[in-house]
Amino acid sequence: MSERRGTVVSLAALLAVAVFVAPVWAFPLLAVPFALLLLGQRTGEPFGVAVALMLLALVFVPGAGPGDSGGWHFVRGWCLLAGGLFLALSSAGRPAGLLDRSLATVGIAAAAVAVLALARPAFGAAMDGWMAGQIREAAAASRELNEALKAVFGVGPAGEGTSSAATGLAIEAWLVRFELAIYPARFGLATTAALSLGWYFARRGGAGRPEDRPPLVREFAFRDELIWVLIGGLALLVLPLGTAAFRIGENATVFMGTLYLARGAAILGWMAAASVTSVWSWIVIGIGAVLAFPIVASTALMLGIGDTWLHVRERLRAVGMNGSGR
Repeated sequence: MSERRGTVVSLAALLAVAVFVAPVWAFPLLAVPFALLLLGQRTGEPFGVAVALMLLALVFVPGAGPGDSGGWHFVRGWCLLAGGLFLALSSAGRPAGLLDRSLATVGIAAAAVAVLALARPAFGAAMDGWMAGQIREAAAASRELNEALKAVFGVGPAGEGTSSAATGLAIEAWLVRFELAIYPARFGLATTAALSLGWYFARRGGAGRPEDRPPLVREFAFRDELIWVLIGGLALLVLPLGTAAFRIGENATVFMGTLYLARGAAILGWMAAASVTSVWSWIVIGIGAVLAFPIVASTALMLGIGDTWLHVRERLRAVGMNGSGR
């Protein structure tokens, strides 16, 4: 029962990443890879084929989802590229692990898009322009909602003064620029989660094979060799190699930094599960983590990176510490 509950939590976490981290409407990211997997892995099942065709029709009907024509084609092109690559890698059985295969797919697809953007600057500029519009619309909607809430609940008058409004607009402009710079990393993270979800459900819960299931939250880890992606990203940030290199380094650093943060958080959760004895203990730990979030997040990031060499959970298991929560 505990293993099943852990799988449900992992699937819920993957769905949350796919929906809330994606910089665009997440339905195509979830639907297209799943449909391609159904068509490629379960061709002999009429119901699976019908579901796949229905999903593709919903995604590719003209005008489906938000965005203009350029963004519409870009999002669906990325979904087809990632889904097709993932299907090919899955058919070849390489890499063996589900998470490793998802990460490899995103890496290959991102490299292909980066090469295309470098070879055709107009393509990259068009995509950046479209994303900038989406981000600004989201920021404007958030600002309007914030002003409405202030007016309704009396948390302060809407438009609290020239200085305050100017500061808010300056922060909003910075956030827009930052989100525009890192949207490829957000695409990559959301796609990684969507691919893992699609494979799990297309294979009917992994068909009983552990390697076909997403890792439990407390067991989250990935190949140690990926530390070089983080190191390479940091190097591109500090070396004077131009704007394009800096942008690639920025996204590689955000992408891998987020993964290492999740890895460190999983280790902290594993250690907590080994020592917690009641629900109240979990509540106290949760409140403490929220109140001391900067410290906890920094610790998790350092722990996640250090786990590349230390393999904390394996060492703790060796001395008899059980992170299963039992």
